[in-house]
Amino acid sequence: MSDPFLVIARIEVRPDAWETFVEAATACIDSTRREPGCLGYEFHESLTEPCRFVSFESWETRADIDRHMRSEHMAAFLRATRACVMAPPVIEVIEPRSIDRL
Repeated sequence: MSDPFLVIARIEVRPDAWETFVEAATACIDSTRREPGCLGYEFHESLTEPCRFVSFESWETRADIDRHMRSEHMAAFLRATRACVMAPPVIEVIEPRSIDRL
């Protein structure tokens, strides 16, 4: 098996929208983890910066990421959280050219 494609997304959520965001993220996580090619999908909130979330994802192929981004549950998540965020999320895709493991 080749190294997975990684996706890191950073999201700043308005404090008054925290609960709405977490509820929508939880639903999205459950659906995403059942997608073909999804190796891992996690959201984490900063301990030092409340309302700052980071998602860590790993996928078998870039095509799996692209299919995920077009999925209905991802579209529903984006619709539900559009008003929750302070700015558009920063999403980075890391391709597996060389990955060292410790």
